[in-house]
Amino acid sequence: MILDKLQNKDLYLNINSNLKKAFEFLENPNLEKLEDGRYEIDFDNVYAFVQSYSTRNPEDNKWESHERYLDIQYIVDGDEAILWSPIEQLIVEKEYSTEKDATFYKDNSYCTTLNLKKNYFCLLFPEDGHKLCCIFDTPSQIKKIVVKIKI
Repeated sequence: MILDKLQNKDLYLNINSNLKKAFEFLENPNLEKLEDGRYEIDFDNVYAFVQSYSTRNPEDNKWESHERYLDIQYIVDGDEAILWSPIEQLIVEKEYSTEKDATFYKDNSYCTTLNLKKNYFCLLFPEDGHKLCCIFDTPSQIKKIVVKIKI
């Protein structure tokens, strides 16, 4: 797991050859104007989902992890908390689905809260369990981009 500001993206480009394309997409000065939905960047190697929603209480969200894709969770507007835990600390609730590229887990008490504000991103790896869409300080309307990067 990496938590940082977009301005420091160059520190991470050696992790995966597709990260450069993902970060270039996030540097678009018109991100606020993008409509919700899926955006193709490089076929199924790199693509993005633009999402708008209200943050919720953590107990209303699910723990998950992914095997085939890295996630960049990038906040365009608003504040969001993401709960993080290594997957070996989580108990599987629903086995891995290749269709959804996701494993879902039961709640646990071992986690760290990552607080993201505008222009911050979180890079999540297959070993990173995460619970998204959580309230930071108060419920917030969010505009977020999730970029999926094939491993």
